[in-house]
Parts: sequence; C-alpha cells; structure tokens
Amino acid sequence: MLSDVKSGSDLSLASACGRAAALVAALGLCACGLRSDAADDGSGGFETVSDTEEDPREGGCDMPYVLPFANFEARGRLLGPGKVRGWCGRNVEIAGDTDEEPVEPDAGPEDSYIVTPSFDVDVSVIISDADFEPSVRVTRDGCREDVLPQLCAAPVAVGAIRHFFAEVGHSYTISVDSPEGTDGRYTMQVLYGDPGIGACPIHPTQIDQAPGGFFTWSNAFGATPGEVDGRCGGPGDENMFQVNVSFPGTMIFRVTADDSFAPVLSLRSGCGAVTELQCTSSEQSGSSTVELVNFFPEPGTFFIVVDQGDVVGGSYKLEVFSE
Repeated sequence: MLSDVKSGSDLSLASACGRAAALVAALGLCACGLRSDAADDGSGGFETVSDTEEDPREGGCDMPYVLPFANFEARGRLLGPGKVRGWCGRNVEIAGDTDEEPVEPDAGPEDSYIVTPSFDVDVSVIISDADFEPSVRVTRDGCREDVLPQLCAAPVAVGAIRHFFAEVGHSYTISVDSPEGTDGRYTMQVLYGDPGIGACPIHPTQIDQAPGGFFTWSNAFGATPGEVDGRCGGPGDENMFQVNVSFPGTMIFRVTADDSFAPVLSLRSGCGAVTELQCTSSEQSGSSTVELVNFFPEPGTFFIVVDQGDVVGGSYKLEVFSE
C-alpha cells in the first residue's frame, strides 16, 4: 500500500524502502515519499529568523510537514540557519582536547514532520541515507527547546533504528537536524510497529527465575539519552535485562534510586512499548522506590527495563525476588 503525501512544492513517491525493507515488508506496507528543501530568498541566500520569532518556513518547527498515519519515506535537503536544538546535542563534546568548544551536532538546519497516531503504537525512525551526520529528535505536543525530547539522538548512525512510543490523543514532531553549516540531503523512513528486539540494547547479564531466588544490580547514569521508551516514559539512559522464566510463578522487581534519579520500571515481552505487561514510575508512586509484582503463568523470555523519567541521571539499585 502506498501513501501519497502531498506537502511542499517538490514531492515524489519513493520507489524502494531502502535499508528498512525488511521491517516494511513485515508490516505489509511500503513507504511513501516526501521531499523538502530550505527556503531560498531568490538571491541564493537563505532567510534568517531570530530566535525569538516563529520560523515561517514550511518544514520548520512552527510549520512542520503534516504526515498521514502511515509508513512513509521522506527525502529532504538541509541548508541555511538552524532554529531548534535538543539537550542531547549540547552534551556531545570533542574527544581529547578539553580546551576546545563543545561540538553541537544539531546546531545547523533542521526539517520537522508532525504525525498524530490513531492508536497507541511504536514508531521507528531510520535515517537510511545522508550527506552529513544527522541527528533525530522527537517531541510530544510541541517542538521547541522547552519541550523535553521523547527521543534524542545526536548524531545517529545512518541505518540505525531509533524508536519511540506514540499514544493516541497526542501529536509527535519528528525533526531531522544537522551540524552547523550543513548543505546536504537525507532520506528518512518512519515505520509503525514493534521494531524487534534487535533495536533495544539488552544488557549481557541475565536474570534467571529460581525458587527463592534473588538478583541485584546497581548502576549510575550520567545526563545521557536512552534508547528504550514506554507508557511510563523513559527519555534518559536505561538498563534492559533479559528475564528467563522457567516455571509458573511470581517475581517481584524493585528499584531504589537516589534523589536525582527518577526511576521508571517496565516489564515487557519484547522491545517495543506495545509489548509491555506492566510499568510504573516515581511520578506515579511519589517515591524514589518503585516496584512491580508479576505472575508468569508459563515459561518464556521477558525483559525488565530500569529507565528514567528525566535526563538528569543518578544511581539506582535493582532487586529481583522469585517466589
């Protein structure tokens, strides 16, 4: 099924799904095409808007391309000034010489797209081709810098799958950003459905269910972005552990965090948020300790995610009890 997106003055349908072909085929859909270009003022230069004014360019933060709720492929060119940045871009620094200024991989021009889901779904964003080091940012119900990105990757590797959870009743702005001085083209694919367990960072340490068993793990995070999203949030860095259930029984998962760490605990059967069995957060509990109790009726492979409702970082302790 092709989705014909008509936004802007230079549009064309994509003839292939690129590196995301396997995921598209699994969903039974094909991507559509959209092209964008920076606004030319007619003299070879590009319009500059001050940071206090709205960005009137089609495809800018204040006038994003409106996309249908369907798999699609967008092709664009980034050139001109940048308007909006994400917090994760400012945290990327030059390796080695600490006297140099921080590198801001999203200080250049960006294109923004907005989508409004008709049902709760996991959304994968893939930059399948680019002439520059791209960044990807996703914000819910707004796109300005005072909105904490739900997904922030600066830069993101070409071909990598980055994903977020989209809930009905909200709109999501997907921005493709670039380093300062960029003049380059990109291809972006947005696909709907569980991205597959390979798109999530699974910790090498596994949790095995055992009668009367006990598991504990402690870790500390800096102010860095994460890769796993869920119904209870989770923009910050996370640990995702595989849980091996071998018999029917109850397991208790408990996280105790320090004052700066806003814990989120998610139990799921796969990578995407749609596979969640339960989740909870400090925002819900009003405490730095959160807990999930789950009865597993049959053996299987599951995953427990220790995530953050913020991006401040901090330390946590995970305890798992098997009954």
